Amino acid sequence: MKRLWHWPIDPLARTVRLALGEKRFEVDLVQALPWSPPDELAELAPGARAPVLLDTDAEEMVSAVGAHAICEYLEEMYEKPRLLPFGAKEKVEARRLWRWSEDSFAEVNASLLNERVNQWVRRAKSPDSGALRTGVHALKSKMTFLNGLAETRTYMAGRSLTLADLSIAAHLSAYDYFNDVPWDMTPDLREWYSRIKSRPSFRSLLSDRIQGTRPASHYADLDF
Repeated sequence: MKRLWHWPIDPLARTVRLALGEKRFEVDLVQALPWSPPDELAELAPGARAPVLLDTDAEEMVSAVGAHAICEYLEEMYEKPRLLPFGAKEKVEARRLWRWSEDSFAEVNASLLNERVNQWVRRAKSPDSGALRTGVHALKSKMTFLNGLAETRTYMAGRSLTLADLSIAAHLSAYDYFNDVPWDMTPDLREWYSRIKSRPSFRSLLSDRIQGTRPASHYADLDF
């Protein structure tokens, strides 16, 4: 059995779900609110916050905490299909862009995505217009960089799908739920995302519905 504690709109948890989907695992999904983590997570690992994976299918029960630990664990224990290439050149590029994705999008998560969650999900406060502008500007700059990669590469790190693609797509999908991605300014990135979005592993994400708000009208459309 594999059980994943996650928050559906969290890009890091979405990265893990895509990796599990690519490796074709059946997973028991358990929602865990970031602002109110369940006590059972602390029992698995002190201070643990979602995403957390419990794997009882291995020879020894394993609990992996955090997107990097989970994805590295899956890649080490379950090699097929590979999400990090065999070749050293593409592997280091995939790791670089995977880390770039998490580090660079953190600014967008802390501003734009956080405000959307507070506004539409938690109903905690009125949106901070300054934070929204900061997040929109940061997102546009990341998309310009990614569009440059999409112009010349089939996948972000080269010729094959990697964890870099999954991480970047997971982040963009979270923003796209709230209709915050200006796709018209990056046509090559949009084409790349459409291909990733069409993969079977993405179906779980496209079926997500967050209580309190509906996704953008095009969110689940494969041809958008």
